[in-house]
Amino acid sequence: SSAASDVYKRQTLDVPAASLYVWAKLPDGESSSADYAGRLIEETGVVVTPGASYGEFGEGYIRISLTTPDDKLDEALRRLREFATGS
Repeated sequence: SSAASDVYKRQTLDVPAASLYVWAKLPDGESSSADYAGRLIEETGVVVTPGASYGEFGEGYIRISLTTPDDKLDEALRRLREFATGS
């Protein structure tokens, strides 16, 4: 209806300054977010969500939740960094 169209035209959206999640692109050479997330769990103990869980446009990414306490998030990021750099 034109009334609904008028509402949408007048509506403005604010871009959030923060989010509860980070969408991280898979490293070069990786093609499956599910496989990569599985390896992260097995090799680091860090749980991330495969982007493919959110549909075809999520493939190629993993989702990292920021809803854990800072000390646990710091430890998870340390483990992910070690995994990514091989150190």
